[in-house]
Amino acid sequence: MKINYLSIFAALSMMPALFACGGSNTSTDAHHHDNEMHDHEGEHEHEHAAGEIEFSHEQAERFGVKTTKVAKTDFNEVLSVSGRIDPAQGDQVTVIARSSGVIRLGRNVVVGSFVNQGGSLGNISAQNIVGGDQNENARITYETARRELERITPLYHDKIVTQKEYNAAKEAFEKASIAYNSHSPAGSVAASPIAGTITSLLVADGDYVETGAPIAVVSKNTRLILRADLPERYASALPKFTTATFKPTYSDTAFDLREMGGRRVSAATAATATPGYIPIAFEFTNDGKVVPGSYAQVFLIGSVKHDCIVAPIEAITEEQGNFFVYVRLDEDCYMKNPVTLGINDGKQVEVLSGIKEGDDLVTTGAIMIKMASNAGAVPGHDHNH
Repeated sequence: MKINYLSIFAALSMMPALFACGGSNTSTDAHHHDNEMHDHEGEHEHEHAAGEIEFSHEQAERFGVKTTKVAKTDFNEVLSVSGRIDPAQGDQVTVIARSSGVIRLGRNVVVGSFVNQGGSLGNISAQNIVGGDQNENARITYETARRELERITPLYHDKIVTQKEYNAAKEAFEKASIAYNSHSPAGSVAASPIAGTITSLLVADGDYVETGAPIAVVSKNTRLILRADLPERYASALPKFTTATFKPTYSDTAFDLREMGGRRVSAATAATATPGYIPIAFEFTNDGKVVPGSYAQVFLIGSVKHDCIVAPIEAITEEQGNFFVYVRLDEDCYMKNPVTLGINDGKQVEVLSGIKEGDDLVTTGAIMIKMASNAGAVPGHDHNH
């Protein structure tokens, strides 16, 4: 669901302050201010520290703001590299033309559509092409060879023709039979040998294709290969990288191989694919959200680091190259903290400074607090916790 942040920002700007960050006190002076007691009875004193952001509990619920207590945890060393997502061996096939002619694709044959095993992608015909229909030519050749073999067979048995003549006629018939079958009406159908999704169409409707020309690529998309390019200078760390997370170029979501049945299937000991890089391959089960053939940022997961403070990527906001998080001080009050970031795995990031264990960190909806801050933080008052 897309959020219209401009509308939300306008609403926050016009919304009056609902609650004070520090609660309320009723103050009266019975000895010196008897005449003013009625006017001040029930008046609240709002005490804020500089930079604190007022955002009520009701607003937090409305905009889905959630917090989590910061605690030290284990985190892994991470190395970010480039990579590509490919189909696993046997999970993808190329449909080829079984005869030459003009191809007419099916009405629903488009990239992304599903085709059953044996399902037709289109029909190929050589009718109205100079040289005639190859199906008809193959049939004529077949019939001619069949009649010749039928003529010569009894002559061979009567020893009127030689073994060599008989073998030549039989061979001609067998070749014509194979050619005719491959150019039969069934053979002119471009059919998929597997059930899967059409990931690429290599011809357009009405194109002329030669026998053996590729027509389309069909993929089961059930098992995919993530190929990561490790720079050679990290070759000594190669054994550490047993899993990874990755973020395809078309998505803001990071996928974790540990949650997708992933495993490392190979790692070359030398840079064989691209000079200066060592290819590492991981196989995983596709849940239908990953598109084969796309490129990705790959986060290779290494050794475990202990006692780390980490935060979800969505908890981090950025302003002019600086990074910030928001910490809840009480039910209706938040503080913007600058942070220094370490490594990230595409889903979480190590926070080196700016928050500490026990802080109530905004992990969902940080952008809402940021917008409220831009709408007007409460400056220059004292706040006691």
